[in-house]
Amino acid sequence: MRPVLAFFLIGLTACGPQYIETVATSEQDLPARRALFGESPATLDEVFRSSCNAPGDKIKQVSTSVVQCRILPPPDIAAFLLLQYDGALEAPSLIVQKQTARNDAGYAVELSYFAEVIQKSGKPRRIYFRQPRLDVLMDGLLEASGGTTIND
Repeated sequence: MRPVLAFFLIGLTACGPQYIETVATSEQDLPARRALFGESPATLDEVFRSSCNAPGDKIKQVSTSVVQCRILPPPDIAAFLLLQYDGALEAPSLIVQKQTARNDAGYAVELSYFAEVIQKSGKPRRIYFRQPRLDVLMDGLLEASGGTTIND
């Protein structure tokens, strides 16, 4: 999973015209990579948590089904995010999020990635940067962990 996080950082520093920005107003607006697992995705859970271990990385349990790896961006990316999205003087975060839901077929897992910039009003603003190569990498991770991808 660590290569996924590293690739995310590299992707953010690439040429700007490649990005398609979406400011998400709800969880449903976040594009996600999806997979179905017949059994508990314990391997994916372990890899996700163990890969969030660089200095400044932090695991955040948002709810019983949502876990985030919150990554402190390098100074140049943090400055870009603060200036571009009119952020407050609070460090933005790069986030890889995993959401797991149990259903009749087993487990559905969604991985998504986005930047979060705290606005001057105090509310967070989520920015999704579409990176097709990162989507392919996440699909590979989901499949290698035993899932069957179901992306649109």
